[in-house]
Amino acid sequence: MERIPSKYVPIVKKALIASASVAPLGLLGGWDAAAIATIWTTMFIAIREKSNSSLGKDPKRIALAVATGLIKYYIGCKAATFACFCIPGLGPIVAIVAAIGISGVCNIYFTYSFAAALIDLMSKNNYSDDDTIDTLIKLLKKLPNVDEVKEIAKIYKS
Repeated sequence: MERIPSKYVPIVKKALIASASVAPLGLLGGWDAAAIATIWTTMFIAIREKSNSSLGKDPKRIALAVATGLIKYYIGCKAATFACFCIPGLGPIVAIVAAIGISGVCNIYFTYSFAAALIDLMSKNNYSDDDTIDTLIKLLKKLPNVDEVKEIAKIYKS
């Protein structure tokens, strides 16, 4: 089952590409988080406009709250990224490439998941901002499944 309806694919594709492109910033501490927050806010506004929803009077607040709710996942991604530098014999260049790859995959999946959750919520139109934040955090906490990975690849190829 596709989670991203075709009318939203161009918006989500741009956000996925932008999210992947900021992966190298993950090596500089939290700089990629600031970039992701900007990407998510922009995507939130575009999806809200496309859906004609009045949900989320303050998209920056919602994107920031969701990003904060995902901090343990982000820390896990950072731990995996920096673990690349602890593998004996890997070498610094290979470790940097692996770390950027891991950061990019995390950025892409969480952006995709955030988009799918937003689109689902925008179709309901009966949530307060606080309810929206709670729902988004719950939806984003799950791990990806095969169908989601296939859909992300399909969006990239579109």
